[in-house]
Amino acid sequence: MQDVMHYIIVRRGDFQLYDRLYAAFGERVPVVWDQRRKISPGDDSRAPHAERRHGAPPSWVSLGFVVVDRPND
Repeated sequence: MQDVMHYIIVRRGDFQLYDRLYAAFGERVPVVWDQRRKISPGDDSRAPHAERRHGAPPSWVSLGFVVVDRPND
C-alpha cells in the first residue's frame, strides 16, 4: 500500500484565499499555486486543452481551489 500526499492547489492570483488556506492547513498539507499557463494563440508546441481530460471540478469553479492527492514517492 502506498502513502498518499494531499495538496491544495489555489487558483493563480487569489492571494487572500491562498493566505487563508495556508494559515489553516499549511503545516499539514502543502498549499501551492496553480502552475498551468494560458496558451497563446500562436503557440503550436502544445495542443489546446491537451492536458485537460475532463471539466474542472466544482470546487475549482465555485471556491477557487482543489484538493488533489498523489502517491508519496
